Amino acid sequence: MQIEHAFLSHALNAVDAKGRVSVPSSFRSTVDLRVRTYGIAGDELRATELMIGMHSTGDRLRAYDAVGTRQLMEEITEGVADLPARERREALTRAKRSEVSTLMPVSYDAAGRMVLPPWLRSEAGIGDTALFLGVDTYFEIWNPLKAREALSDDPMLVRMIDYYLGQRA
Repeated sequence: MQIEHAFLSHALNAVDAKGRVSVPSSFRSTVDLRVRTYGIAGDELRATELMIGMHSTGDRLRAYDAVGTRQLMEEITEGVADLPARERREALTRAKRSEVSTLMPVSYDAAGRMVLPPWLRSEAGIGDTALFLGVDTYFEIWNPLKAREALSDDPMLVRMIDYYLGQRA
């Protein structure tokens, strides 16, 4: 399934002591548009819910809307489609376990506030700020200092992160 409405943009938002953070408004608008355009029955009930889990690298979170979650499952299934049936089942189970098992449903309110689950926040090292980066079918949530280090080969992203961090100082 090809989706035209991608998660683009970025933001650095404050995280309070309870893990509350605001989903950037551009991402909330994209979720709404994607669910209205590509959603299936029941997706509208999850228009303010994200599935958030660890990225496979373990250094950031990834967040999917209902449409993105469906895309992810389709991609996983297509990725093993050419295997013989027995191998396909095992490969599908491994792939789903790897890609889906850390995903947790997280709702946000009308103002976009959500609570990042403590375990995910801890694993990703997210403290008092969270960097949101749109990555097409999903978006990432980073500790901005980890992002700066991991993305150091992209000078434009480093300058953007430095700018945001300077604004917070």
